[in-house]
Amino acid sequence: MTVNARDSNALARAIADLADGSLADRIRLEQAARVIVTARRAARLADAGAIALPSVTDPAVQAVTEIARHWDEIAVTAFEYAESLPVAALERLLRAAPSWAAAFGPTVAPRLAA
Repeated sequence: MTVNARDSNALARAIADLADGSLADRIRLEQAARVIVTARRAARLADAGAIALPSVTDPAVQAVTEIARHWDEIAVTAFEYAESLPVAALERLLRAAPSWAAAFGPTVAPRLAA
């Protein structure tokens, strides 16, 4: 079995995160990045007419939409953008994400899978 630099770096980072107790913070940032990417993907599908976005009058929808809209995906990764968010914005995003996703209703996932 050969070991490449990417695997070695990933292992080193994971061990460091576990050793210094920062794994929970890293997982939160990864979760935030996933929400940001998902929100952008939903916006693109809505622009193409594939889905309808939930109303931004919903505070959760407004929070996720606003935070995701400011991500410059050419300049930084979603993870890097999440890292750059103020703590209050990161907390707002993570708190709002479940309600934002639920606002799409149960028909979005099956419709997209078809």
